[in-house]
Amino acid sequence: MVRPRAGESLEDAEQRRQKRRHDPHSQREDAPRNPPRELRPRHRAGKEPAGSSSKEPRKAPYILQSRAAAPPSRPTPTSKGIIAHDICPKTPPRLVVEYPPGQRTYPNIPRLHRPGIVPGFTVEMERNYYKQDVALREARKEKVYRYDKSEGLERRFWCKLHEDFYSSVVMRKSRAPIVHCKYVDWKYYENMKDPFFNEAMAKCKEMDLYDIMGFRYDWNEEILAQFHSSLYYDENEIAFYWTTEGAKYGVDYMTFSRLLGLGTEDEKRDPIYVEEQLKTYQVPTLFYNPYCAQEGKANHLLPVYYAMNQFFRATIDAKDGDPVALRYYAVNLLARTLPSGRPFCIMDLIWNELRRTMIEAKKSLPATPYCSENGLSCHISI
Repeated sequence: MVRPRAGESLEDAEQRRQKRRHDPHSQREDAPRNPPRELRPRHRAGKEPAGSSSKEPRKAPYILQSRAAAPPSRPTPTSKGIIAHDICPKTPPRLVVEYPPGQRTYPNIPRLHRPGIVPGFTVEMERNYYKQDVALREARKEKVYRYDKSEGLERRFWCKLHEDFYSSVVMRKSRAPIVHCKYVDWKYYENMKDPFFNEAMAKCKEMDLYDIMGFRYDWNEEILAQFHSSLYYDENEIAFYWTTEGAKYGVDYMTFSRLLGLGTEDEKRDPIYVEEQLKTYQVPTLFYNPYCAQEGKANHLLPVYYAMNQFFRATIDAKDGDPVALRYYAVNLLARTLPSGRPFCIMDLIWNELRRTMIEAKKSLPATPYCSENGLSCHISI
């Protein structure tokens, strides 16, 4: 029951609750409550006090009910099948792209290199943004593209923020923190004729994930590093702006969606990012045993959901690091693949992943082929 506000009747309060419930801007799916906590036994398991009237001895709480055991071996999609470990430069793109007349061609492959010094200008002290989420979040709010490009920086960078992010985050190690996204070779899995992978492929087709997961496109680390270093999100225009080799570009939400081949049907689906991040114990049906859900590791998932998690990690929800960890919205994505799950908006997931990594400097930078599709061959000049 809704508590009425001052001077508000019960009927008005009930109408306000109904409006808020069906308002898409304020709607958030309530996550299931935590499971009830089991109380510890007063006595040691298997030990009964003298004079106890219990007819049968108390069973130890650690004895689990008999359930189906995991298979002795499981195919690993990362070892073979998701084949694009090294991107083939002659792989044809899935989408037909018209190149503008001003498209720039590079005689050599752009490679990562540290920022240089422009002669005749004072060198400013560098700021480290690695693991400085608060400082980076505040710096990203500044509308840097209202001003002209700084002449005291080399051609690649528009302002000091972009150079500092490139130096302290991208060039912190010898390898750039860019997730090496892959594509799913569906032909390989179809030839396997495995019932679990067949079920996973049928679910991908049902949720319109088949084409986007099989999307193949070349990408370059240096160009992607410039993209993530200079990325700016305009909340009013709902658009991203960035620079490539000192030239400013931008793309809005709908254009990005159309370039990836996602139509109006995708916009009608529920977004993932309005939900609370689910915990593994809240969705125990994903695992072999509900007790394994407490640990929350991907190696305890049922074969179908294990395959779906590998597909997500390699494509639209690209992640690096621990392969058995279920982080961020990984559990929410798997919950949507359940028999009772609903399709989700794919574009909303990719778009908000870019917004999240833009202000979190300690995470890997995702969506490489999708950014390349919009940032390399489909430049929208500003």
